[in-house]
Amino acid sequence: MHGSKLSRDRFAGLKRRPTCYRCGVLRSVLVSVDLSPASDRVIGRAALLPLTANARLTLLHVVPKLLPPNARKRAEGDAHAALEALAEKLAAAAPEGVVIRTAVKVGSAAAEIAKHARSVKAELILMGRGGGRAIRDVFLGSTAERVIRHGQLPVLVVRLAPRGLYSRPALAMALDAAADDAIRVLLRVIPPPRPTVALIHAYDVPFQATVYPSLSAEEADEYRVHHQHKARREIGKLLSTTLERAGVADQDAPAWKLHVRLGSARTVIERVVERTRTDLLVLGTHGHVGVAHAFLGTVAGDVLREVACDALVVPPDRDESESS
Repeated sequence: MHGSKLSRDRFAGLKRRPTCYRCGVLRSVLVSVDLSPASDRVIGRAALLPLTANARLTLLHVVPKLLPPNARKRAEGDAHAALEALAEKLAAAAPEGVVIRTAVKVGSAAAEIAKHARSVKAELILMGRGGGRAIRDVFLGSTAERVIRHGQLPVLVVRLAPRGLYSRPALAMALDAAADDAIRVLLRVIPPPRPTVALIHAYDVPFQATVYPSLSAEEADEYRVHHQHKARREIGKLLSTTLERAGVADQDAPAWKLHVRLGSARTVIERVVERTRTDLLVLGTHGHVGVAHAFLGTVAGDVLREVACDALVVPPDRDESESS
């Protein structure tokens, strides 16, 4: 049975989190598990999320529809038993009062995850990296990528074994509307007192000094510094506006460590994540078109295939994007 693969010892270190209603902000989370040993990490992270009183955690497993009928029926039975065992362990570690439900569906994993997330009004989808496969495989036409495109909800992909609340988060942002949504979701997932957040921004200049030989090195450096300072000012304004709109008190706002670097976004992000030993990387996307392309050779996809930490991918807020 699938449930026998999920080691009880891995949950021995998880203790029930005390309920903190002041910082609890998530009301409904869909936790997708594939019943591989990696599911332990997803369950462990779910227990550490900031949840409201009576929040709902829904554990979901999708059985492939291509299985023969008899095998599929047995697989559904195995999945129900395994999810019940996981729910029992999660209940022992999650804050008291959290409601845990289980569901087994048959069909395409990405479509069923997105559909069920909508039916339970999930605010966040939590899932693993996909069995023993490398993180790069997950985002190359994988379940995680398709869930992001189908669901248009924030998706937290767990890669690291949870050892506590996130303590070294990073936010990779461009100076656009996607940054506002990414900041807001980051503040929901990481409760106060919040750790310092590494804010990563890559900038470029319209030209290189080699294009205009008459420019001196000092003039080229001055131009680059000008663009760096401009980016820092714009980041400061964006942070201030977003925190004010979100109603975040000064004492609850994180400290921001700016990493504003000249270069390609992919290179800058990967270097900062590695140097700071980031445990959670947050990235925003740009709606249906942006999400569809974000994982096919563009910055977000390239970065997520390489980073060794958990990743939180944030699409635009549906209500705001639909009303704009």
